[in-house]
Amino acid sequence: MKRAIAVGAALAVTGIAQAQFEGYYAPENWTFTDQAGGYLDLGGVPDYLTIIGGDMSLPGYTTLTIAAAGTGVFSFDWSYYSIDSPGYDEGGYIYNGGYYFLGDSSGQGGNVSFEVYEGDEIGFYVYTYDGVFGPGELTISNFVAPLPAPGALALLGLAGLARRRRR
Repeated sequence: MKRAIAVGAALAVTGIAQAQFEGYYAPENWTFTDQAGGYLDLGGVPDYLTIIGGDMSLPGYTTLTIAAAGTGVFSFDWSYYSIDSPGYDEGGYIYNGGYYFLGDSSGQGGNVSFEVYEGDEIGFYVYTYDGVFGPGELTISNFVAPLPAPGALALLGLAGLARRRRR
């Protein structure tokens, strides 16, 4: 029975990945916060979404965050656009309360990929320093994030029952 517990624990740690903004990672399950008049453009969901920062003369963050559902790879492509001068608005990603800069000039883009653990806070942000002359826009596509491994909880439950039966 010890083997069943070890197998169940291993499955719980290595979750499967889910691509796109659907299921657990559908936009309605994320926490959206805004300090500057920004909003989300969900017209491309589930394939992509765009966080649009504020442009109402208020500095501040527009964020979208969620707890990772499992352990595994958090990966996404990004592109940044703004008609404002570089340095007045920026976009980036959020990881466990840290804000990580990606870009502040139109035409910038790339890919980010790293391992996260179940419960880690992941997300995205746009920040405006001046709140005027056009918002920053961060588009996220090819989004992949971990889910718990299927059957991991069931295996752990069965291992617990077997252990209880042995006593």
